[in-house]
Amino acid sequence: MEVTRKNFQEALPLVGASIHKADFLVIDAEFTGLINGRDVTIFDSPQEYYTTLLNGSTDFLLIQYGLSAFCWDEAKKQYTNESYNFYLFPRGRPGPEKMFLCQSSSLDFLSAQGFDFNKLIKEGISYMTEPTETRLRENLTDRQSRSSDKESIMIPEENRSQIEGICKKVREFLDDATAQEMEIDRCNAFIRRLLFQELGTRFKTEAFVESKVLENKNRVLKVTKLKSATDVKDLDTQRKEKEWEEFNEAVGFSHVARMISQSRKLVVGHNMLLDVLHTLNHFFQPLPADYASFKEFTHCMFPRLLDTKYMSSLPPFKDKVNSTVLHHLLATLAEAPFSLPMAESEEGRGYKRADEKLHEAGYDAYITGLCFLAMHAHLARMRGEHCHRVSFMNSLLLKPFINKLFLAKTANQDSPYMNLAGADPTPSRDHVFHLKFPKEWQRNDINQLFSSYGQITVQFLDETSALVGLTRRDLAKTVARAFANSSRITLVPYLKYKALTNKTANPLERREETSEKFAKLYPDNTPSARRGNVSNSTTAGSPEVNRSRAPEVSPAPAPAQAARKRSSSGVFQIEDSEPPPKKTEVTEENTGGRVCSTAMSNGRKKRSESEKEKIKERKQEKEIVINTCSFNSDRPVECVAAFKESDSWD
Repeated sequence: MEVTRKNFQEALPLVGASIHKADFLVIDAEFTGLINGRDVTIFDSPQEYYTTLLNGSTDFLLIQYGLSAFCWDEAKKQYTNESYNFYLFPRGRPGPEKMFLCQSSSLDFLSAQGFDFNKLIKEGISYMTEPTETRLRENLTDRQSRSSDKESIMIPEENRSQIEGICKKVREFLDDATAQEMEIDRCNAFIRRLLFQELGTRFKTEAFVESKVLENKNRVLKVTKLKSATDVKDLDTQRKEKEWEEFNEAVGFSHVARMISQSRKLVVGHNMLLDVLHTLNHFFQPLPADYASFKEFTHCMFPRLLDTKYMSSLPPFKDKVNSTVLHHLLATLAEAPFSLPMAESEEGRGYKRADEKLHEAGYDAYITGLCFLAMHAHLARMRGEHCHRVSFMNSLLLKPFINKLFLAKTANQDSPYMNLAGADPTPSRDHVFHLKFPKEWQRNDINQLFSSYGQITVQFLDETSALVGLTRRDLAKTVARAFANSSRITLVPYLKYKALTNKTANPLERREETSEKFAKLYPDNTPSARRGNVSNSTTAGSPEVNRSRAPEVSPAPAPAQAARKRSSSGVFQIEDSEPPPKKTEVTEENTGGRVCSTAMSNGRKKRSESEKEKIKERKQEKEIVINTCSFNSDRPVECVAAFKESDSWD
């Protein structure tokens, strides 16, 4: 049964009756998009899975909702279905404006399936969350209680002639015995407010003024003649009742969602995590950021959920079902050793399998229910039972599947479900690594890199990084040691990578560390800032600090020290391949008569006692740690944090 805003009010009692008499309910939903931003990775935990969907999916709109109630017919000993397909579209009045995202591929897919977007926008049923409903209900109650206590507004001089002209027309209308109603159009909100005030004052006992919304969404003022003094109260009561009707229409489909929750019955879905997330977020309350709170909230609203995709991914179905895609699963369960049950419906109240309206939410909910009944019957036959009706009281058949939502992206990596009523699976990730590699590399290059360590699972994150999982988990430590000193790639254990990515303030986790980004994040550690700190340390009135500079004689470094260079990001690095620069011999001729040190025949400089004391003091200072790793590898490094005033780098 198709339900839009035109027939929603008359269909609502039927929906309530279907929910009340059903043994179990099946839901399905369609959205304007699936994910915004980075998707879930195949190695995510259930908590990370939820966080990713919370941040990337909740801004999409739920536009179609399918509900199928499976009711037991005791006379025929079989189930019947009463199914509904709701078009949903939140409206701005009297509810709040709704901002949402659209994903082009999702809309294109729905369009290819025959989705009617014109019907969606024109006839979609509105909805809102419980906090929004409570706030608007309080606002409406308060507004109606003080509607007669509004402050008087002084009519501006530029609007006086317009107001007087309209009042004159209303006077002519009231004196005309033929007309009973009059509409005043082409007025903005301020003029309507002034007319409410003036007409209500001048014609209080003769006319009733109210606002009216036309089909094209334009607002006009409606003036109705009063026949008696009691008409004022009657029309005012009608106006208030109409406002409450509009309010209830704005709450709309949220009534249905809450009836499903209050029934406390088993709710079945196929790959239903997104369906549950959007149901809670759009009809109940905004989803919490805390994962434990989300599980508690979900279990409170829907105490018994069953995901047929999770059910079909476990034995005894796993080895007999080639694909768990919904219409593939339906086709498989229609063949031996399975059998699909009969689930008829009254004309216009449900679906038949022959309808084949794939990706219509109501039909998808219906065939999900058929798949559930077929798998339940197969489990019963395996146990030697011949029950056709689904029983939930202490049912050992369904207990392994209750309240476990299938996680499609991580199912093949030991994390197949989210347990709403218990602990989630916590598989080891010791065999998983975060890999950074050159931009020109392809999948074959990564396969070749790990060819000595067996098969691998790869998920690309971007063009220079990927997650790599080893099939031979016992080789994880060997792999980590083998690539520890590689100059072309960086290999980081998965848990360490996750810890680093959670520290959003650390700029070294970014893939591209340009000088501009580095300057923004560490303004005191850029080359220019370091030079500025040295040159600006001498303030007016303070004695100039004598610093050795490059043009002057520099103290000879330790013989084993390698050449230092500043990288493009402003951080110093060492290149062992370059020899130390040759030292210039200093004499009286090239120092203008200032002999700072004398060169000995072996190349070493003979230092004065004062210079030796300075060198000794420098050795006692904290040793500066310099990055020894090339920045081309994008490895997390420790940068020079600060420089002493006495330090100078050429």
